[in-house]
Amino acid sequence: MSLSLPSRWEEFIVSMADELNEIITIPKREINNGIIIFRALNDVLRAFYETPLSDVRVVMLDYLVPPSLTNIFKQISDEIRSFNIPPHSDLTKWCKQGVLLLNSELTTESGSSRSHDVLWQRFTKTCIRLCSIKERVIFVLWEKTASTFDKEIDTSRNTILKAAHPSPFSANKGFFGCNYFTIINDLLDTPIDWNL
Repeated sequence: MSLSLPSRWEEFIVSMADELNEIITIPKREINNGIIIFRALNDVLRAFYETPLSDVRVVMLDYLVPPSLTNIFKQISDEIRSFNIPPHSDLTKWCKQGVLLLNSELTTESGSSRSHDVLWQRFTKTCIRLCSIKERVIFVLWEKTASTFDKEIDTSRNTILKAAHPSPFSANKGFFGCNYFTIINDLLDTPIDWNL
């Protein structure tokens, strides 16, 4: 990971600094009370280090964690014959190609999905709006919560793809068979190499 944020993200983070400090106090307090929090606090802004705003071509909102990633890999392998399911979950190669991997809540309590949703809502909306200022960005909104952010996206300049979440609980309800990885590549001038 870079030592400093790319400039446009740095401006965004600085503009949200007071709110971020307020948000982070809650998970810090929960950690001090013995509650397990995902993601590690020093890793919360990782997506912004990995994918400069100027490079963003795809925003995947609410991709979440390894069980979902297994289904994402399965779907890609069903769509793209040359895709090899990797033995790891490091998606840095996607990030370096302009895929911003963003969750609507950047922290959550273990075993309590969506526990920090309200904390992160304004931050996430602002981030999506900032990405939407660009043109020809593809926003992939997985599941109902992610779909509520569609109002922040300028659809006259960008594309929204919505599907069921890739989690084991909902992948059979519209994620499998969505063919979004092929669709994304068809929409982009330079396709994403999904192999990791």
